Amino acid sequence: MAKAVERKQRDLPVFDFSSGNVGNLPLNSTLFRKVEMEINDSLPVELKLLAEGLRDGLLGSYYPQPRGLAYSPTGGTAPIKELVVRYFREVHAVPLSDTDVNKVIATAGGQQAMTASIRSLKPGIKLLLLRWEYAPIPGILGDHNLKEVRIEANEDFSINLNDLEKKAEKNAVIYLSMPNNPTGYFSPGDLSSIAEMMSANRCGVIWDAPYLFTILKIAASRARFDSAFLQQKLAELKRITEKYHHNMCILSSLSKTCLIAGLRFGFATASEQWIENMNAIIARENLSSPTSSFIVGAEILRRFLENPVNHEWLCRVLASRLTVLMEEIPEYLMLPENGMFGALYVLLKTNGNAGKFADKLIREYGIVTVAGTQFYGAPVDAVRLSLVSVPWSEGDETWIHSVRALKKALA
Repeated sequence: MAKAVERKQRDLPVFDFSSGNVGNLPLNSTLFRKVEMEINDSLPVELKLLAEGLRDGLLGSYYPQPRGLAYSPTGGTAPIKELVVRYFREVHAVPLSDTDVNKVIATAGGQQAMTASIRSLKPGIKLLLLRWEYAPIPGILGDHNLKEVRIEANEDFSINLNDLEKKAEKNAVIYLSMPNNPTGYFSPGDLSSIAEMMSANRCGVIWDAPYLFTILKIAASRARFDSAFLQQKLAELKRITEKYHHNMCILSSLSKTCLIAGLRFGFATASEQWIENMNAIIARENLSSPTSSFIVGAEILRRFLENPVNHEWLCRVLASRLTVLMEEIPEYLMLPENGMFGALYVLLKTNGNAGKFADKLIREYGIVTVAGTQFYGAPVDAVRLSLVSVPWSEGDETWIHSVRALKKALA
């Protein structure tokens, strides 16, 4: 199927008997006589870029021909993968050429990239996890007969490098989200030390980086977004991947940066063999990429690369919401101590069983949180709060009301 698509894109003759791609049957038909989408002129520029990408992607999926009804190659078409190559080259400084499409993959969301990257590893391999880490990972590696090994954290959420050194045996692989879900911890220094140690020990690194553009400054009971500070940190991260990319699998997504989580559009870069394994795993289960999501996602990715500002609206909202929490319930928050914060979540102390605490909050007060135990890999007195589940409104009254309801319940 992928070969057929490639030939069509090169305007070569194709007589296709390959698959049950029934969505191709109406491909030459015009299902809609006229489709119009008018963008709201009052939107801030960051959201206007999102609206333009959605408009062109939706139109491209179904008008004038319904391309979104047909199968598409599992890891994305060549033009989509060329955009992914450009993303990793420009954002992460991975030295990819325009023709290195065999070293990248597009996936149905960052979660699929993450799952496939782990399942691509040989059973029996040790997968190292930070003490605080994204909750689904242990289940995925357990299902694939990988060995979970937790690396202890210091009180400020930084990694205990002495513990990592003891456990980073040859052929082990470490998975880490950076910025971290659920703690918000971010440190280029920690990432550099991890990459250096794993490379020296001939180990692999899976770096899950969908929150790369959500880095804030926190100080004096306030959070704020500083574009120059973010660019400085991105430059530091580029120097790390320039040096250690050879043993890394880097995962990313526009779902958080560009507010398109529901579109399921993620991507990854790694060695050719690693990407080939991921593609084979996804192809056996999905057969095809989610065509319309990929078409829309590619339009949004193209605009982001041309004018990377979508995240700035998001970061202003995140900073404002985190500041409300810091003002209203500072005694309950568990924040990084290095003055930096990333991702979309913050931890809240429970002073008791996290699961019972979360159950009581929703049962008696209608307040929805996630118990921290599954992130910590052991019992812990904390729950995770999302900064983005509540829709934004002018003045953010709904968020403020929600935080005050939480404050009352805690009291």
